[in-house]
Amino acid sequence: MRKFIYFPLKIDAENTERVHEGLRQALELLRQTTPDTFLGRKSYEPYPKEAEGD
Repeated sequence: MRKFIYFPLKIDAENTERVHEGLRQALELLRQTTPDTFLGRKSYEPYPKEAEGD
């Protein structure tokens, strides 16, 4: 049976770290709540009620 010898390169470690950092950022974004479309403002203003008896 053949034995494969693997010597990791410095660039492999850098690429792996870059991918891990990207995954960390993606998970952080996915854990945030969904933004509100109206950002807390009213989507409509109700009509003012007319005075009774006019």
